[in-house]
Amino acid sequence: MSKKILIASGGTGGHIFPAIVFGKGLQDKGNTVSWLCGSRELEGVIYRSAGIEPVVLPLSGSPMGTRSVTKILTRISDVFKSISMTAKYIKEFKPDEIYLFGGYISFAPLIVAKVKGIPVTLHEQNAVAGRVTRMASKMRAKIITGWPVCEGIKDFEYTGTPVRDPVRMTRDEALRTLGVEVREGTKVVGVAGGSLGSGPLSEILRETAKLCPEFEFVFLSSKDKHDEGNAHFLPPQWDMNPFYSACDVLVCRSGGSTLSEAMKWGMPTVTIPWPRAMDNHQAKNAAEFVKLFEDGRIFDENDSPERLAEMIRSINEE
Repeated sequence: MSKKILIASGGTGGHIFPAIVFGKGLQDKGNTVSWLCGSRELEGVIYRSAGIEPVVLPLSGSPMGTRSVTKILTRISDVFKSISMTAKYIKEFKPDEIYLFGGYISFAPLIVAKVKGIPVTLHEQNAVAGRVTRMASKMRAKIITGWPVCEGIKDFEYTGTPVRDPVRMTRDEALRTLGVEVREGTKVVGVAGGSLGSGPLSEILRETAKLCPEFEFVFLSSKDKHDEGNAHFLPPQWDMNPFYSACDVLVCRSGGSTLSEAMKWGMPTVTIPWPRAMDNHQAKNAAEFVKLFEDGRIFDENDSPERLAEMIRSINEE
């Protein structure tokens, strides 16, 4: 029997892509699915890239995610508006179940679901429970997780993170699609994640490319397409199939969804946890990743380019 399912996910691609994969899987089984998201422009872009027009709540961030008094007050007001809007939409849509994918956007539907007695499940992509996940756990919502551990809560079910099925392309087709030319027979190192292309870490990665002339590097972290020797810079991609198909080794941050995709592709991966992530959750993700995936390595961004070059060579040769 088909059901009506409401899914709430927003903030970043790490929350949104698993929600899209999960929701489309439910649609394939004959269910009716609707999505809620926040008002950040990026959220709409990601959903539209998947052919989805979500219901947009007037919320762009958590009140606890800023130090600006003005923004705190504005976001608190937006939370109440979002709760009211969510309640109205749920009354119209009449979902049988609600699924949340973490982050600030999950708060309003969590509250409404519990008040109305609608079954609600929250998926936590990280190995450390976020604020809304911890709240949902205390409210006895069902919690499912992307990793076998989830610090901060006791009762959860480990399911893994829904990720996009690989659509593998030939190396030549993938490179043509990306618009990148590499030397024939050269191995490709893919660098994914906007934060990897800025600041001091960007210089480490650029220096690593110079230290590894036997590789070609493709960075998905640039505002414009350009080349620097054996380093090729591209804007972020929503369709990751060409990028992953072109790569022999992946270098990435330690977001739960990204690491789950790396495992799905079986891609040898050097992951670099973001040290300023909330509750240091990226370091915990990386630790779980290397336990589950033998072709995974962890690089500390305070280490040297020489060390990263050594890691890339080593993981490629195994």
